Amino acid sequence: MITRRLACFLVFLTMFSFPLRSQGLMNLSLLEDSLSSIQRHIQKTSNDSVRQSLNSLFRNTLKTAIGLPGSFTYPFDSLKKLAKMTSPDKKFRIYNWNLPIANGSNLYFCFLQIPEKSSKNTFRIIELRDLSDSIPDPEHSVLGAGYWYGALYYKIIPERSGPEMIYTLLGWEGTSLVQMQKVIEILYFDDKNLPHFGKKIFNKYKDGENKRVIFKYSSVAAMVLRYNEQFLSKGKKWNSSSRTFEEKSSKIAMIVCDRIVTFESTESKGQMLVPAGDVYDGFIFENGRWNFVEGVDARNR
Repeated sequence: MITRRLACFLVFLTMFSFPLRSQGLMNLSLLEDSLSSIQRHIQKTSNDSVRQSLNSLFRNTLKTAIGLPGSFTYPFDSLKKLAKMTSPDKKFRIYNWNLPIANGSNLYFCFLQIPEKSSKNTFRIIELRDLSDSIPDPEHSVLGAGYWYGALYYKIIPERSGPEMIYTLLGWEGTSLVQMQKVIEILYFDDKNLPHFGKKIFNKYKDGENKRVIFKYSSVAAMVLRYNEQFLSKGKKWNSSSRTFEEKSSKIAMIVCDRIVTFESTESKGQMLVPAGDVYDGFIFENGRWNFVEGVDARNR
């Protein structure tokens, strides 16, 4: 149940926002203060229904803010729980956050802010709808804004696949108290500038049919999933002077990840999925595809 104090706070923020909009006096700094205040109230309460009511207010206020001129480059520095990432080519900006639920799961929310070609200060705002629980085969599904596999993104990797620009997103998802996930997602836009998620470009990984890659692992573990330069072996070459084989390697940008293995847990009397420990695999982008490579030398993990 929402307390009287919290109810007054919600009414105040609602009354505060709409007159500003109608009078054309909207100010990003004032809206950021409101958003920061809402976030603090979300963190203070453990009631799921209250948190979701506050989150709805946060979502609506944020949508208003990112529609304003100057918002594409506005830092929103005080919103520590809001991920803000701009694609390297300035094509779009992501505003992304999660809402923890008492049962250990999370709800995920995301806006894509796309500058209109006609004006840098007008934007198309696309809200993504998290329907992760209703996607029967997420690793093999092509999805859209209204049917999104929710995650909290932390990296954008732009690459060109033929004539098309694609954006590979690395993300995290807390699915329950006992399981976490990390995701390699593919985002691209059609000729109407609408987003699509998932593409069959993961070569040599499993059966080669994946549209996205999902790693599941125990919540007691931590998994590496990063994009940086790593050493890749080019094989061994005989050195006649030293009369030994020398391993040749070169540095190349890749997605590097822990290898996930099954571990027999004596404490829980069952199996857990955990990182193998010092065994890493990778994905290298070549010829418009992510090529899976086993056993990379992840010195820069």
